[in-house]
Parts: sequence; structure tokens; C-alpha cells
Amino acid sequence: MLGDQMSTALTNLTQLITRTADAGARKQLLDQHEQLAGELQVFIDNLVDPTLPEYAEATKALKSANRLAAAAKADLDKLAATIESMAKAIGKVTALAAAVGLG
Repeated sequence: MLGDQMSTALTNLTQLITRTADAGARKQLLDQHEQLAGELQVFIDNLVDPTLPEYAEATKALKSANRLAAAAKADLDKLAATIESMAKAIGKVTALAAAVGLG
């Protein structure tokens, strides 16, 4: 399915970005990752009803997890909290998917 393939592509691009030493290739991979992630955002924003309570919960949880992830980049001691927060956010996204009949 398209969603699986987009997710796999983002994962593969991320892995390639972290393993690529060539600056030019890395820039191309980063640009591709950004473009694909942007398209995924457009799909979600146009297909999921933002008035659903699960939508608000998932958005709030992801925002919190992303804040912690940003902090963990500067301080790896915050990595455990980031992992826990991201797991909770993923749970909220899963609940949203179930609420819209996709889970």
C-alpha cells in the first residue's frame, strides 16, 4: 500500500542520510526526505478530520515528543524520555487511525 511504501521510503532515506559521507549526495537525500515528508503531511491534512478528539490528542502528543527529540539532539541524556514520549505519541496516532477506521 502507498502508506507502507511512503513510510519505508522515509526510513530508508533517513538511514542513507546518516550513512552517507558525500555532502552532495547527503543534500539530495535530505531534500528528497523533506519533499516526501511534505507530501505525507498534505495527505494527512486533507484526509483526516481535524475536529476528531483523537486528532487533537495525536497532534499534542507528537508536538511534545518532537520537543523532547529536539532537546535530545543536544543532550543525549534526554534520549530515554524522548523514546518514551515518542511511543506515547505513536499510540495516539494509532488511536486516531482506529477512530477513522484505519486501525
